[in-house]
Amino acid sequence: MDVSAIADYLEFSPVFAPLSLKERLDLASRMRPRRYARNEVVFHRDDPATHCYLIASGTVKISAQEETGQEVVIALVRGGELVGELALFDSEPRSATVTAITETTAFSLSAKDFTDTLQHNSAAMQQLLVLLARRIRRSTGHIEDLVFLDLPGRVAKSLIDQDELGGTAGTVTLTQEEIASFVGATRVAVNRVLVDLERRGALRLGRGHVEIVDAELLKKEIRR
Repeated sequence: MDVSAIADYLEFSPVFAPLSLKERLDLASRMRPRRYARNEVVFHRDDPATHCYLIASGTVKISAQEETGQEVVIALVRGGELVGELALFDSEPRSATVTAITETTAFSLSAKDFTDTLQHNSAAMQQLLVLLARRIRRSTGHIEDLVFLDLPGRVAKSLIDQDELGGTAGTVTLTQEEIASFVGATRVAVNRVLVDLERRGALRLGRGHVEIVDAELLKKEIRR
């Protein structure tokens, strides 16, 4: 992908949109395209933090693994969003693992180029702070769901949230195992919930995706 194409894409990123065309072209010349297959790791927890990544297309998951080996998904990051930027501020190792859950294209940017851009453009810094605030709110809400909702409620809310965030018009492209990691349960338990919701007409199960048929019925499952 050429520099002008990357610069054009930067205009649609909330963090980099405030940059002038000249600044975007200069930044784009220092970014490198990276392509990841489904289930390919972008970086592991405890890796040194040397770059951040702007997701151009596809979806990645931010996850941590318990001592038992069970994976817990913290968040999903889609096209237009940054990932891996937090560790660049304190030079600490990565705090989580990032893995592509679909075929994904990203642009990598070194820590120095990233911090230099923010230091020289207050509007970009402001947009990054807005992005981080939204992620904190989203993570807080996710923790509340894990604590206060029963499993059917967590599954229903996860499907509704991912549909709204992904803008996929009623189709959530996640496997049952990925949904289980996101709601803190086993795949077997999540499968029982999904099969029951399908039987009641709330959704339709597909291979690697869930089609939401009746969003209102799903919302009724969310009881605190």
